[in-house]
Amino acid sequence: MTLLLAATGDIVLTKSLDEVPADPGLTALQDLLGTSPCVLSSVELPFSDRGHPSDRILNFRARPELVRELSAFNLRVATLANNHSSDYGWDALDDTLAGLRSIGVTPVGAGGNLALAQEPAIVNVDGCVIGILAWSCLLPLGAAAGPSKPGISPVHVDTEWVVNGEFQLEEPGVPPVIRTRVRADDQERVLSCVDRLRDAVDVLVVTIHWGFGFGGARAEYQRVLGHRLVDAGADIVLGHHVHAPQGVELYRGKVIVYSPGNFVAQQPREGISPEIEAIYNAFSRDAFVSVVESDERRNLRVSLVPIMTNDAGLPVLADPENSRRIADRLIRESADLDTTASFDGERIRIAP
Repeated sequence: MTLLLAATGDIVLTKSLDEVPADPGLTALQDLLGTSPCVLSSVELPFSDRGHPSDRILNFRARPELVRELSAFNLRVATLANNHSSDYGWDALDDTLAGLRSIGVTPVGAGGNLALAQEPAIVNVDGCVIGILAWSCLLPLGAAAGPSKPGISPVHVDTEWVVNGEFQLEEPGVPPVIRTRVRADDQERVLSCVDRLRDAVDVLVVTIHWGFGFGGARAEYQRVLGHRLVDAGADIVLGHHVHAPQGVELYRGKVIVYSPGNFVAQQPREGISPEIEAIYNAFSRDAFVSVVESDERRNLRVSLVPIMTNDAGLPVLADPENSRRIADRLIRESADLDTTASFDGERIRIAP
């Protein structure tokens, strides 16, 4: 088997590694990532001192020079298609694009217009051509790129609250059913991008910011969209955003990762409200790294490496006890998605 790719969850890095205590678990994880020819992550904040905070309840960014810290994780491709990369507007996002390129990282999922934001990253690993496309289903007001407007590559999702009048009569206050679906025009655009790239690459990866919260629940649209991306030609779908790991799904022989959990979680806590602090405290420290390998026939195998975030918000390899606990949860949640997974003591293996 040939190692092609390692993929992580969201990176919110606001401190230099020199500012936090050394951790052998981090070093061990860096050694693992260092063996991968391509590490793909979601960079979920701008590295810039330009711009102004957006009109939302929470904005964060990092000092421009901290972008260099990402090299410590052997990052090669970074998606900016998420709900925080545009927190300080286009100037800060443009600085982030330039900063990533300056350290040899290819950014995807953001650009000066919609066409540029949707351009794939192309990576060659020992003659295997990998294409990576990125979108976000979380779209703060004004963040979406348009035909002549900069921003992130968008997938608009419509939400409907369905209220059953009879239930309300019998049990006033019963919560409504929340229905979500991708807008038809957006779905056609996204699937067309996947279809066009399919014949130009050996392996097609779609990375997508989706879901909600910090638990195991998924929105209705996620599984539907994940299946359609595979139907259109995606070899693997790598989700992120949710602040907890979730079970994975094997669909038509292709793996859909709904959430790997956090990777670097250094959200600034200075001056935040008690409500935001409570949300941060609810983040799961459990996570995983997705490792993608290929045989000589380009058949992919995906395994999951259990990790955790330490007190400094940095990722570390999980110890044996925590690895087993994380694995048990993912095996159980994957079974709910009709997917068989097993744990060999180091990695969670997804049955082909």
